[in-house]
Amino acid sequence: MENIKITADSTCDLPADILKEHDITTIPMYIFMGDQEGRDHPAIAEEIYAYFRATKKTPKTSAISTPEYKEFFTANKPAGGSLIHFNISSEISCTHRNAVAAANELENVFVIDSRSLSTGTAISILRAVKYRSQGLSAAEIVERVQSEIDKVQASFIVDDLTYLHRGGRCSSTTKFFASILRIKPQIVVKDGKMESAKKFRGNLNFCVKQYVDTVLNENPDPDLSILFITHTKMANPQIVEDIKQQVLARCPFERVVETIASGTITAHCGENTIGILFGTK
Repeated sequence: MENIKITADSTCDLPADILKEHDITTIPMYIFMGDQEGRDHPAIAEEIYAYFRATKKTPKTSAISTPEYKEFFTANKPAGGSLIHFNISSEISCTHRNAVAAANELENVFVIDSRSLSTGTAISILRAVKYRSQGLSAAEIVERVQSEIDKVQASFIVDDLTYLHRGGRCSSTTKFFASILRIKPQIVVKDGKMESAKKFRGNLNFCVKQYVDTVLNENPDPDLSILFITHTKMANPQIVEDIKQQVLARCPFERVVETIASGTITAHCGENTIGILFGTK
């Protein structure tokens, strides 16, 4: 059986226990808070919120460079084996382009554009893990996973558009009316891009329940192997448990996993952003 290593950038948002279970290694994205350069890590969200409270500015994020990717791939590719790397959508970040450039200088390194983000990417990673366990070659895994890229439901609901507005992903007018009318928009990943979808109105708890029902209604044939509840810092942790019960009352997912969004995702979405992400058939 071919020795295959799987890696990803830090935006895949897989929790540490799953990364360890499947020997998946991640490379952190860059996060800049003023003149301070940092790398994405699990506890950086608190630093991001503190920076915003102090400065009223949101952090900037930056892609991993081609030389860094080349070094990372070289260090992680097994001797005589292959490496498969997953990136956040190329429509969202140029980190995928840089990874491809590095892979082109090496042998048996494959780079997959997830066309998604956060645990939407994780769904594709776990498919690769499954196919690796079935004995498929790296090339076969890449072909299979890429054929299923569009079979991922990735969306989330945003409580406050401040971070998206500061990052240039929504207009001042949209932000203003969302605040005045208590609108919580659903953001979906479609064709590799983030797009506004449904708009829910009311308090966050009520809107989240509507959002979950909407997503499940629009995806009546989910892959029941795993569902991720992924979120930035939540003011009310009970919302996560309520989502889990709401989901399981509708669909018997084998695993429901709560994950915390990476610093990169947090820097663009802000607090109280939450979504359910899963594969579709």
